[in-house]
Amino acid sequence: MAHLLMIESWVGASGVLLPPLLKEMGHSYTFVTRRPAHYGSSFSGEAHPVFRYADEVLEVETNDVPSLIERLRSYRFDGVITVCDYYIETAVEVARALGLPCPFPREVKKARQKHLMRQALDLAGVDNPRYRLVYGWDEAEKAADAIGYPLVLKPVDLASSAFVRLIRSGDELKEAYRALEAFPLNFRDQPREPAYLLEEYMDGEEISVESVSRDGDAMILGITDKSVTGAPYFIENGHMFPAKLDAATEEAVKRYVRSALQAVGFDRGIAHTEVKLTSRGPRVVEINPRTAGNYIVELIERVTGVDLLRCFVELSLGLAPSISPAGTGIASAAVMFLVPSQGGTVARIEGLGTLDADERIVRHTIADCAGKAVAAPIDNACYLGHAIAEDKAGPNARRYAEAALERLAIRFEREGSRA
Repeated sequence: MAHLLMIESWVGASGVLLPPLLKEMGHSYTFVTRRPAHYGSSFSGEAHPVFRYADEVLEVETNDVPSLIERLRSYRFDGVITVCDYYIETAVEVARALGLPCPFPREVKKARQKHLMRQALDLAGVDNPRYRLVYGWDEAEKAADAIGYPLVLKPVDLASSAFVRLIRSGDELKEAYRALEAFPLNFRDQPREPAYLLEEYMDGEEISVESVSRDGDAMILGITDKSVTGAPYFIENGHMFPAKLDAATEEAVKRYVRSALQAVGFDRGIAHTEVKLTSRGPRVVEINPRTAGNYIVELIERVTGVDLLRCFVELSLGLAPSISPAGTGIASAAVMFLVPSQGGTVARIEGLGTLDADERIVRHTIADCAGKAVAAPIDNACYLGHAIAEDKAGPNARRYAEAALERLAIRFEREGSRA
């Protein structure tokens, strides 16, 4: 049995799935966090899984890496792990200082920081969209003129699509620029890089490529599709695995992603690479050096039998994960998220009984949020629940999951609104 150091976590998705998986695998862990209250639930009084399954919880300032390392030197661990993007680079530093394995590339910053990723692709001759990195408003205006509208403004170091905005005009650019300028700390109170990445708007379907790298070789397990809500925010509201692609497109995407991973020095770890299928060919949106969020790992396991989160744990212990896809009798699996159309106080959610009655919905979790205030939807943290569907015969799981959530209606106290 191994004992892991877990540095912070996402609150949902992998943050919920990882703790019981560690116990199932016979491992234990110490959880370190700077703010335990971050993991409290708005809609449930039950302790978060990161606390329920931990052997020990240490309240430590995880944003002060040198002090964190010194605090942990007296402990014995077999590896370092995190599923939270904002602590991936911290995990690498801690692992290096303590002489421990972790499941991330040595040059993880080059993959995770969006501007460094773009620069690495350029240096390697891998196709990029047009982009500019700017540090001030005058530069932003000039960059927008050079790229042309519509374009996308991104922070270089945030996650969950936060503050990613579609920009159609100078006025929209100024509004989005000022909003990001007024956000100097990220959601974990870490100072942000004061940079703005402007990219041409890439047309086409968005997909993600799930891969495992060891000793510089990337094994691609498959491709997942994605749907997002409408502009101006890009909130992911659904996924299906495998994506419905023709063989030629699938092969071109895999070839392109292998080149992109090599360009950023992705020598080990699991990558969730987001790609747009543009009219000029595949283009990277971003490279995430971790397992996919939003329950994509569950979809993959339902179809292939491969548990990427289990592989992630094995990598965190310095082991070579065994990846042998096998038939499960499921042709496709999909997840759809319940996204509120507005902020406000929820009166009730109608239609929940229809989920239990639908045999194609294999699992669902909808928050008991009646009487609770919810924020306006601006990023992936807005979900009120999700439903997972399977199709044993073909690529229809997404259609089944979409139809299930269309039967739900979120009613707000002052105004009714369908989700």
